[in-house]
Amino acid sequence: MISKALLLIAASVVLLATGCSTASSQLNKRLKVGEPVGRVYFAKYEEVESAIKQAMIRYPQRVDNTEAGIFETDYVKGETRFRSPVATDNPGNGYRYRLLIRLVRGKNDDKPAVKVMVTKQAELAGDFFAEPQPQPSDGLEESVILYRIGREITLARALAKASEKENKRSSDN
Repeated sequence: MISKALLLIAASVVLLATGCSTASSQLNKRLKVGEPVGRVYFAKYEEVESAIKQAMIRYPQRVDNTEAGIFETDYVKGETRFRSPVATDNPGNGYRYRLLIRLVRGKNDDKPAVKVMVTKQAELAGDFFAEPQPQPSDGLEESVILYRIGREITLARALAKASEKENKRSSDN
């Protein structure tokens, strides 16, 4: 009886210890400088492009090339920067970044697919005369943008479906 209780306690301690280390290692994970975060959306290119423009509406736009599949923001700095809910440190006034979004058309089982890759090009300038130093990203803002794009696609499809039902209902009357 005591050995079973001791075994249960030891097993729970091991599980708790590995769970905590896994969570903290995930929080501390950093992407390499210039490493993109991507996701594939099974939708038409035009739907994905429209969703990107809607998801990126609050960012200052620098390049919007529909044919090449490139969307780039101007430098985001100051109070308009993304703030991570888990970050405790403030990167400082010299921290700024640009977001580069690339779209790649494709197909999967004769269904249209679009791969979206988001790259955060962050840099930290120590002072006015120093060259800015590239900074790694934690990948959180990129993941949030990809989530927003997915939600915009889902919302657009739901609105189109509801509109189609309403048109069908009004044409039946």
